[in-house]
Amino acid sequence: MLSYAFLLDRDVSKAASLFPKKRTKTIADIGLSQNAADPEIVKAAWERQLTIVTGNGDDFVRAITRFLAQTKKASDGCHEVFGLVVLPNGYERQRRILQNVEKTLRLGKEAITWTDVAYRNCYVRVKRTGGTEVKRFPRCFYCQKNEMKSKG
Repeated sequence: MLSYAFLLDRDVSKAASLFPKKRTKTIADIGLSQNAADPEIVKAAWERQLTIVTGNGDDFVRAITRFLAQTKKASDGCHEVFGLVVLPNGYERQRRILQNVEKTLRLGKEAITWTDVAYRNCYVRVKRTGGTEVKRFPRCFYCQKNEMKSKG
């Protein structure tokens, strides 16, 4: 059965208590320094199959896009990450909206779960009002190539 787990960036580390304890890691838990660069965090999350949670969405979107683009040939293997969740600022707001946020996850018209977010490589922006905006990251080169082979 597919599973998921979260990696909380330093920007939202206080919110760790708001996530399932057995499914949540911090930067320190995986041995990265608090000053780790975003590309370092992306690579570590990918290696451990963790969904990144941050308050710093734009920088992580750029880092993930670069990470996905580094695959240039099929032998490089898949470089799709396991999703990104961007929270609004403020612990009290995060505490309030995270209570029911999974119920708001929709990809198009389809209701999805945190497992779907991870294994479909989704970008989830949690709105200040508690709703979510969900998109998929582009497929990595390896997966695009495999999709084309299976269609052709």
